[in-house]
Amino acid sequence: MAAKKARVTSRNPELIRGIGKYSRSKMYHKRGIWAIKAKYGGALPRHEPKAAPPKPTEKPPKFYPTDDVKIPIPNRRKPKPTKLRPSITPGTVLILLAGRFMGKRVVFLKQLPSGLLLVTAYHNS
Repeated sequence: MAAKKARVTSRNPELIRGIGKYSRSKMYHKRGIWAIKAKYGGALPRHEPKAAPPKPTEKPPKFYPTDDVKIPIPNRRKPKPTKLRPSITPGTVLILLAGRFMGKRVVFLKQLPSGLLLVTAYHNS
């Protein structure tokens, strides 16, 4: 079974709502504020205020451009040459599948470092 929460009650019972039985000076003594002040040299202990975060030295501009300035996204991709099929060797006849010369036959010469294939025209005469 869960423990019940203790209900916090005031040391100054209310006669009617908003008016306590004891005066302010009587409650000062009841609460023992005099003892706390005596312990700390005649004043209530004060906490040091929290340090305020440093304010930015540069003010934001009052003018903003109407168009958003696009920041280029850095390209961290390292180009790797495409892997060729083992059947594609220098001298193999290939058929182009896209572009201006689609359907034309070409002879494969070599693969360039960029990954492109170097080909030459194939004449079937």
